[in-house]
Amino acid sequence: MTTKLLPTLLVIVCFLLSCSSKPSSTVGEENAVAPVAQVSMDTLKPKLAVPPFAIKRPPPTPRYPLEKKKLKVLTLHSINSFFLYDGEEHGLEYELLQLYAKHAGMAIDIVTVDNYKEMYDSIAVGDFDLAMGTLFVNEAMDSITPFSDPLYHSDVILATIDASDLVKQASPAHVIHHSPLHFWIDEHDSIPPHFRDSINHLETGISKEIALERVATKKFPSLVVDKHDFLIMHSYFPQLKEHSVIQREQPVGFIFNPHAESLKDHFNAWHAKNRQSVNYRYTIQKYGDHSAFIKEKLRYEMPMITQGTISKYDDLIKQYASKEAFDWKLIAAIIHQESRFRPHVVSPVGAFGLMQLMPSVAKTYKINFTKLSSPDLNIATGTKYLRWIYNHFDKPEFSEEDKIKFSLASYNAGIGHIHDARALATKYNLNPNVWTGNVEVMLLNKSTRKYYSDPLVKHGHCRGLETQVYVRNIMQYYEHYLNFLPIVDQ
Repeated sequence: MTTKLLPTLLVIVCFLLSCSSKPSSTVGEENAVAPVAQVSMDTLKPKLAVPPFAIKRPPPTPRYPLEKKKLKVLTLHSINSFFLYDGEEHGLEYELLQLYAKHAGMAIDIVTVDNYKEMYDSIAVGDFDLAMGTLFVNEAMDSITPFSDPLYHSDVILATIDASDLVKQASPAHVIHHSPLHFWIDEHDSIPPHFRDSINHLETGISKEIALERVATKKFPSLVVDKHDFLIMHSYFPQLKEHSVIQREQPVGFIFNPHAESLKDHFNAWHAKNRQSVNYRYTIQKYGDHSAFIKEKLRYEMPMITQGTISKYDDLIKQYASKEAFDWKLIAAIIHQESRFRPHVVSPVGAFGLMQLMPSVAKTYKINFTKLSSPDLNIATGTKYLRWIYNHFDKPEFSEEDKIKFSLASYNAGIGHIHDARALATKYNLNPNVWTGNVEVMLLNKSTRKYYSDPLVKHGHCRGLETQVYVRNIMQYYEHYLNFLPIVDQ
């Protein structure tokens, strides 16, 4: 891979920040994107002398997201860009991207990073199509990874908690080193030289949320930040104050892998036609005005969101998943699909609780069905039941992925219907040991008389489409959780 220089305004040191690929997943093991170098969140002393920024261009390997109908997206784990709340994906930029992906018929494969250093590490590898993270448009980044047209505009402000003390002590402003705002400041002639020269730089590996939290708790006096991030953190730290506006209405965009085959042009064409649409404007307004819906999430769940949890039941899920030798993120994905992490949900067919257990399951395990509203008992029983199903498919003829898919299908439809579909797959020259494009096809066919009346079928009619969607959704949530929680849990 050939090293390319940034614009002359930057001093270049030729090094490549490390990043590695995601290992294959197996049931019973922790599954993770390979970790990047970790930076202590407590190391927040301003650095007057910091290493110069450097990054290599992505390798010239063509990518075809439009053809493959899948976007590999790098995103900061931040409340403005992307976060999980009770297993659901949120964030202003993520929801704007969803509008585009839906139009283009594309799936979104999210890989989260906690700070700009990790983002640059991942960009250097080049295994991405698009990146987002409140990226203010600037020439330094645009020369490596081109920007989209502006998604929205945000004020650049100076955040503090005591403006009078800031003036009295002539305290310097702080900015995260080599963040898009750092580049933006360097490139704007309208920024007073004395302000630019007085800035102290924080480490690249510090997240915006952590930096703002340190301002709110008086660890240091101020931070240059965009107003969207400020307003979000203000919901949780009302002592934060906007000291001054440095520049109003500055453009924020996505950045693209330059080898992602016309993706930028395709996105910009969509954006030009849809930026005034009702859905686009509603999304901007929802986060810009910080509706009651968003404020409620932030006020009570900010610690969980910033720590990267999936739900308030993570500890229970980890406990029982470990006991049954499952990856806890798979169990979390099932709960997301089954109940959206609501412990008192009852389905039309009588399934109950977080893992939507049927009365027959409670009877099998000699449990009073009414007690399954307990998250502890529900997760313990549901995970044990999934292990019993999984053991039926834990055989050499099944791939590791298919063991999971067959288990999920059986959890949803019942193991008898899956055995019927496998028998039909054999009859019609499909592979009875492969779910996608084989057994799932026969399960779909079990909704028609020709197939469910076949002598091979022992369990009658089945709504196969529901199960097909069920398996696909959980595998997608599972993949999201693997990417969202890249560090192996201890």
